[in-house]
Amino acid sequence: MNSKPLLNSDIFIYAANKNSLFYKESLKIIEEKLYTGFFVTDLNLIEIFQVITDGKKTSNPYSTQEALTYIHKLIKIPEVQILKTTPFYEVISNPDKQKELTSLNISRFGIYDYLIADCMRVNQVKKIITFNDKAFLKFNWLEVYRPTKKTISKAKKCKIIPYGHQSIDEKDVAAVCTALRSDWLTTGPKVTEFEKEFANYTGTKYAVAVSSGTAALHAAMFAIDIKPGDEVIVPAITFASTANCVVFQGGTPVFADVDPDTLLIDPVQVEAKITPRTKAIIAVDYAGQPCDYDVLRDIANKHNLTLIADACHALGGSYKGRPIGSLADLNVFSFHPVKPITTGEGGMITTNNPELSERMRIFRNHGITTDYHQREEQGSWFYEMADLGYNYRITDIQCALGLSQLKKLPFWIKRRQEIAKKYDTAFSKLPAIQPLKVKPNVSHAYHLYVICLDLNKLRVSRAEIFTRLRAKGIGVNVHYIPVHLHPFYQKKFKTQSGMCPVAETAYEEIITLPIFPKMSDEDVEKVIDAVKKIVKTSLK
Repeated sequence: MNSKPLLNSDIFIYAANKNSLFYKESLKIIEEKLYTGFFVTDLNLIEIFQVITDGKKTSNPYSTQEALTYIHKLIKIPEVQILKTTPFYEVISNPDKQKELTSLNISRFGIYDYLIADCMRVNQVKKIITFNDKAFLKFNWLEVYRPTKKTISKAKKCKIIPYGHQSIDEKDVAAVCTALRSDWLTTGPKVTEFEKEFANYTGTKYAVAVSSGTAALHAAMFAIDIKPGDEVIVPAITFASTANCVVFQGGTPVFADVDPDTLLIDPVQVEAKITPRTKAIIAVDYAGQPCDYDVLRDIANKHNLTLIADACHALGGSYKGRPIGSLADLNVFSFHPVKPITTGEGGMITTNNPELSERMRIFRNHGITTDYHQREEQGSWFYEMADLGYNYRITDIQCALGLSQLKKLPFWIKRRQEIAKKYDTAFSKLPAIQPLKVKPNVSHAYHLYVICLDLNKLRVSRAEIFTRLRAKGIGVNVHYIPVHLHPFYQKKFKTQSGMCPVAETAYEEIITLPIFPKMSDEDVEKVIDAVKKIVKTSLK
């Protein structure tokens, strides 16, 4: 049944299941609606839960008679399966669905297309026949076909250059296979080896590997004993995890505005936010550019605060000749596939403080003082849970990949910087476009390449530029929605618009362009050409 193509509402219908007790009545309703040209969304009649339309909203509609003839001929109505979409209100209230809607750039008018595509995914229906083929090509789990009165042809899907992508070679694969064939898949020697090599690379004494960048942030908050009543200053422009980790421990994130030229946390705003309850500062190396750590260190020392670097974007960069990872009391990294190196998922914290290092090692292992590998070496079974921790362990398989990736990092950073230089040169004289500025005495890791649009010079919105670039195969993104504007923070901490005006204005103007080591020069030129053409044709 599920191998059959599914007709989109822009043709007419999806429903009718001959096994239903209401099949005859359902079929009668369907045919009546087709003949009358009636259009309704979310029609609820016992077991019919889909959109009905006669196709007249399309640019090349069938007549109702043609539509009815076509559906009978193509899929034999008695064999069509009823599929129930998720209710609209459930999608709107589901954080995971909301995240996916944002990543797919779904507008309010595209929600029903998403409901259809999501319904097909749940029911493992892979083919859709629709005049609205362009709208459905964004759903990569679908095969999209466009009907004509004579034929059905597969719609052409434009190759998308993503904003970021992992680089995996045969040496990586071999390293993972070796780990898989070893005696240790987790809590074994590869974890320790990866930690030591990472500490050496970043110029620190200790490195603690965990299961994700978020886990690393959480471990850092645990290590410095954040608790209810404590405040931690974080930038408004960052991924939600930077603030969430404070909340995990019962603390309160306090949002500081950012520098308009770099979108890095503004030290002046940081100092203005300090209160007697402030315990730490988290500085985010946004896009891969290190923050002004000398100034932030002076502020932290002055007020007896812990300085934490959220360096998830910046591995491989440096500040005044000092490597990222050695600049704060605790330095946090992510190994998500789009980051400078990947372990699939994973994270790391570097520090020179042995007590903090030990607290994080215990925290990642349920709060237990020894792991299985240590007990095996000691020939002991005994262990104690000294604190409440989590299972934030990373596997030897992941660490084997991380070790292999780390060797190639300098070459990858060089390639990212080469691409950024090409973008800088290409956009230097382009009206209405301004790349983020790079401060002197830093080596930018370019996890992201972000441009700001001067909307006063354009006759279209950022959303329109975004959509046109996506249509050209450029996988642009937006990083990030200011965290204090997320519903959770507005509800729990009473944050609101106007608290961080620089970040809020920047959010309306920024677009992230593709940048990753495996990009070919041809891909880079394609991005440049698309940006230039779209911006030039959008000028006032």
